[in-house]
Amino acid sequence: MNINLNRCEDCGNIHPRQPCAAQPVKFVWPQEGKEVLLFGSWNLFQVGTKLIGNKCTLNLAVGQYEYKFLVDNQWRYLQNQETVNDNHGSYNNMIQVLPKRAYQIFESNAKPLIRLFEVAEEVIGSWDNWSQPIKLQKRYNQFKLCDEYYTYVNLQEGRYEFIFKRGSQYFHDSCQPTIMNSFGRKNNIMVVLINRTESQELDFNNVYWTKHDLLYHTFDHIYGHTMTSIGNQFYIFGGAPSRNEMYKLTFGDHQLNLEETEGEMPRPRAYHNAVAYGDKILFFGGVDEHNILNDHFVYVTSAKTWYLAKTDKKWTERERASLTFYAQEELVILFGGYYLSPDLEVELIYNDVYYMNIQNMQWVKLNVNNQPSPRYGHTAIQVNEKMYIFCGKNQDEYFNDIWVLNFDSVQWQQIQTQGVAPEPRYGHTTNLIKSKICIFGGRNSKSNRLNDLHLFDFITNTWITPTQYGQMPSPRYFHAADIYNGEQLWILGGNIGLKRNEHFYIMNFGKQEDQTQVQQQQQQQQQQNN
Repeated sequence: MNINLNRCEDCGNIHPRQPCAAQPVKFVWPQEGKEVLLFGSWNLFQVGTKLIGNKCTLNLAVGQYEYKFLVDNQWRYLQNQETVNDNHGSYNNMIQVLPKRAYQIFESNAKPLIRLFEVAEEVIGSWDNWSQPIKLQKRYNQFKLCDEYYTYVNLQEGRYEFIFKRGSQYFHDSCQPTIMNSFGRKNNIMVVLINRTESQELDFNNVYWTKHDLLYHTFDHIYGHTMTSIGNQFYIFGGAPSRNEMYKLTFGDHQLNLEETEGEMPRPRAYHNAVAYGDKILFFGGVDEHNILNDHFVYVTSAKTWYLAKTDKKWTERERASLTFYAQEELVILFGGYYLSPDLEVELIYNDVYYMNIQNMQWVKLNVNNQPSPRYGHTAIQVNEKMYIFCGKNQDEYFNDIWVLNFDSVQWQQIQTQGVAPEPRYGHTTNLIKSKICIFGGRNSKSNRLNDLHLFDFITNTWITPTQYGQMPSPRYFHAADIYNGEQLWILGGNIGLKRNEHFYIMNFGKQEDQTQVQQQQQQQQQQNN
């Protein structure tokens, strides 16, 4: 199957015969009001959405919209935002929803990268009112296997348009998001967002757990599975003992449903890896009851269809490795893992790095020095151009170190941290929540299951150990976890001994009294959506 076909101009992903996925857009009414409703041109101003806590989030497709607020039965608009005449003697606000690829999020000390993969000499943009061209530099991109022309621009938060120049010719890059300009031609466009401290938004020193029943289906035991979020669902696949079903857990009603799928299904497996891109999930490797697997399957969520992806295997079989997705370069990154031969004579533990272009499915070994110790059962998180490696084990040695591989410089570095680090472990989970990396559970060197929670702030390189309240998950390892709404951690399954996996757990930031209000707001929002 050729996955280069039908590439969406808006999101950059492939979803044949499917509309471009809607994107979450946050609306806020910053002033007072007992009852605030949001109306917009997305539904011809026919149905309003009630704001909870003076804010709401809508899923909108790429495009331009008008909107206004009904505050205590009076029409209002935001005077400090872009407006347009509403033809009734007042104004509507305007918003343009841009493709996801247009948004670039940076740390406060970073500079946005502008680049293209064809010859260009300069770039000129709206950041200085199109007054001063910036000269581009040239370097070889080892992931794209070609030259790139690039520059770093010191920009504040905001929306910027730009074009490239070669000789006397001005042109846009068709591989990047574009917008029509006033001359009827296209400019490239980007929106710069700065990853700021969220201390006033979330209480990272306290977390509150709630336990929930699975509706319609439960698991006697499940561990070594994957749970991947796309849209409003988690997709749960595989796991021990001997599973190859695909389940879908919906956010709103907590229903767990068995998917009826088509295509070539993978064999039962556990300890595999999964990464999401667009409306697809790539599943890699794992083990069945007898063998280590080295195949690649893709599940198309919009079509409920499996297919076997053909790749050129350039690595040895392994399990309990880590897999991340480097979106900027469209690369899947493989690190580490474990191999035991069928005759139990050969045991290997790896610390090598391979990358695969998601478009051509070609694996390449990345040559990099000063790598971490060989390990498996570790976890990895991709944060822009950096891949962070946490914990893991190597035969009888357990780790609690942190390493980062910077793909700009192609160098490994061990992070020197502050605060109290978690004890060494493997079989844990790591998830990205704003500027924090959340580590939960695992198994320690004494073979004890764990249910502790730790946050790593990758901006300050500091460990935080929040106080936990509520119905905490029991100690477990090789469970699955993912993030909902950017700030909720959901945990399902895991090796918990003889107990049944009848529940899943949700973690929110804050204390119990804070969560009561949050849950009420979420229930009200759910009722509005229904």
